[in-house]
Amino acid sequence: MKQRPTDTIEPCKASEIVQIIGKLKKGKSPGIDGFTNLTLKRLPLKSIFRLVEIINAILKFHHFPNAWKTAIVVPIIKPGKNAQETVSYRPISLLSSLSKVAEAVILSRLQEATESHMIPYQFGFRKQLSTVQQLLRITESIREGFESGWETGAVFLDIAKAFDRVWTDGLIYKLINMRIPGSIIMLIATYLQGRLFTVRVGRNLSSERVIRAGVVQGSKVGPILFNIFVNDIPSPRNCQTQLCLFADDTAVMSTGTSQTIMENLNTYLTQLGKWLIQ
Repeated sequence: MKQRPTDTIEPCKASEIVQIIGKLKKGKSPGIDGFTNLTLKRLPLKSIFRLVEIINAILKFHHFPNAWKTAIVVPIIKPGKNAQETVSYRPISLLSSLSKVAEAVILSRLQEATESHMIPYQFGFRKQLSTVQQLLRITESIREGFESGWETGAVFLDIAKAFDRVWTDGLIYKLINMRIPGSIIMLIATYLQGRLFTVRVGRNLSSERVIRAGVVQGSKVGPILFNIFVNDIPSPRNCQTQLCLFADDTAVMSTGTSQTIMENLNTYLTQLGKWLIQ
């Protein structure tokens, strides 16, 4: 079987686009272009072929359209919170439905190129892996420790606004270090650059603002890009300590005596702290 040149990305077919559109939820709110998922589902075949042409042009020229880079941010009040405080709201990002179809195509190509490079203890947003499997892994490790007469200690970490703080230039650098095909790197670079958002309150939209950091909230590609960004997280230096990740949620576990557990966890947290400020 011949391999494709590294400067090309596998084009999509109409059958792939039809399958992607079929999985879209009808009730989702549209993006700034007002194009709903229901409208997509009712497109005639001729329009599907035209959409295939557009997406294949994106893949061929490694350029994501600027028209699909503006998100509507809708602030949703958290239950029981003070409406006068900004921290009481959860921002929901609405993207173009057409953009999400293109993203689904890009996601499949990106996953194919990166899956073999991903660390084995990252279970977030990966095929055939889930929170349940990661919890079973943690439970099994604790059970084996008990059966051997050892204790197990853990530190659970959750980085605040981790997805919003991704350094995009650093992300591209890490893609290069993973030796991902240049065509995909160029496409992801244009996908991340020039992102805008506008806030909607009621029927009113604010002026547009530039997004200077973070992966695209509400997107299909964003979660795997975050996984790539943290993929070089340091590995524990001894076999008694292990990592369990689901996207930005991280558990550091160690098995042994109380004293060795404390030493191992502190050693790794020092190692992790140095990595986080690099």
